Amino acid sequence: MKEAESINSTIFSDNVRSRLSLQDACTERSQILGRVSDTRTFVGRELNTEYIFGLFMPSDSLSIIGNPTEYEVIQFAAVQNIASATTRVNFTFPAFNNISLPVVINTWMTWNSARQITQYDVVFKWFGNLFQTLILSLGGSAEEASSKTVHKIATSICNSHKRYCNGTNAQYDSWEGCYSFLTNEIRVGQSFELGGDTLMCRSVHELMVKYRPGIHCSHIGPTGGGECDDALAYVERVEERLDTNSPWIAGGS
Repeated sequence: MKEAESINSTIFSDNVRSRLSLQDACTERSQILGRVSDTRTFVGRELNTEYIFGLFMPSDSLSIIGNPTEYEVIQFAAVQNIASATTRVNFTFPAFNNISLPVVINTWMTWNSARQITQYDVVFKWFGNLFQTLILSLGGSAEEASSKTVHKIATSICNSHKRYCNGTNAQYDSWEGCYSFLTNEIRVGQSFELGGDTLMCRSVHELMVKYRPGIHCSHIGPTGGGECDDALAYVERVEERLDTNSPWIAGGS
């Protein structure tokens, strides 16, 4: 919670030049680049602090994001400034009747000489299966469970919008207008579309609205604010390079 509220976690690198040692003279601490499968690439300390720490804070929002409780590292390898791990994390999901489920997360990370993370690449393994399991946990047929999910998520987003997105931050004219848009004018989204023009993408970003409305209200609005849109197609996603700071090769610079 302290890290999320700081909006400036020093666990992540920033774009500041400093002489760290003779060996690393003029090393540039490039700004953090982070990518999470099925969502987006996050650039810079502020966004990474909010989304890596803030998404998992206790919240009244009924998001598809759960609350982590305990974890077990089941695979790990490291060489020089690179580490890769597979971790099984147990989550509870308040939006889905507090069901508890294990989630497997694969991570790649690199560090600079100041021991700050310079980049990471995270994959939620079998996320589509998890997504389906959460929806079906609400009971009834698949169609009924999907309808319940849409109603609960849209209601939560519109409640957050009404509470936090006022004045120039307002995205909808009314609560009813918000609900109608979210349930009728955009798709719910599949498990890999948490960064697309979908209801589920807006559900992810809803959690950040209360911290900085001026930044995040647009992310739950009709345009998606540059975070929930379909600008990134399949080929662009596959070919996106995340080695601007350093390649995923030991000893790279």
